Amino acid sequence: MATNAAPIYGKQYIRYAETWEAAVNTQGGAVGTVEIGELRAVSYATWAGPNVAAAGDAFTVAPTTICGINQAYMPSALAQPYTARQLTVATSGLLLIEVDPASATIGLNTPLQINLLGQATATGTAVTLDGTQPLIRESVDIGGRRLVLVSFA
Repeated sequence: MATNAAPIYGKQYIRYAETWEAAVNTQGGAVGTVEIGELRAVSYATWAGPNVAAAGDAFTVAPTTICGINQAYMPSALAQPYTARQLTVATSGLLLIEVDPASATIGLNTPLQINLLGQATATGTAVTLDGTQPLIRESVDIGGRRLVLVSFA
């Protein structure tokens, strides 16, 4: 469990978090192009070994299983080649996820759906984490940023 995990905003509660290494290149092999946004769903990057990558930054199809929610922005390896590629990925708790700005309103108590960028959306791909479906509990606007509060087992 990561020791630097803490609520980013007062509404979020992280029960468990893990440290993962961010993938350095994309599925197609373009080195250094993977950047991973804050508060976005990440999935295991089977093509890159034991790494994670944001859904849209590295995948052409949104995954149906995720390994958690990234807690801090990770620039691409090209932009910051000497940055440690370690991510804090929250896996359990009441977690905030960024909403796609173009998304319609997301219904409460509905399964989490994500787009190709790992953002929550009303019409995306439903995901699971450890065999359970995360559920939308609340819509939140913080500083003009649309977020949803999602319950993870």
